[in-house]
Amino acid sequence: MRLWGAHVDPSAIVYHGMQVRAARRLRIGARTVVGQHCVLDARGGLVIGADTNISSDVQFYTAQHPWNGPGFTGAELGPVVVGERVWVGPRVTVLPGVTIGDGAVVAAGAVVTHDVPAWTLVGGVPAAHIADRDVQDYELATSHLKLWWW
Repeated sequence: MRLWGAHVDPSAIVYHGMQVRAARRLRIGARTVVGQHCVLDARGGLVIGADTNISSDVQFYTAQHPWNGPGFTGAELGPVVVGERVWVGPRVTVLPGVTIGDGAVVAAGAVVTHDVPAWTLVGGVPAAHIADRDVQDYELATSHLKLWWW
């Protein structure tokens, strides 16, 4: 991906079988894992923070056709930003313009259409708030020198 202009931290782990669109607009942070068969559409800009786990079969979209235009012509772009220490479960779809806050968890199969606040658990179609997370859980893991928070 670096060959096509993506900025991927050397400590990031990216599994095989994924699709990348507009690699030059893709940023992946330190110690982040991206599972197999993911779609990383960075046409509108895609930033994935450090210490984040993107499970298999996740789809990030940053571009879509206007749904109400005749012939669905043109494109609407919206950057997607995934914070640090985030866990995105398997088969999640994230739509253009979404920001997922630090420490958030997105449950398997969710469709994320709106921003996800930091340190929350969301799930469902469309994704909705399920619970708040305790930031102290991460602080405790860090204080014990655990490399991964999950």
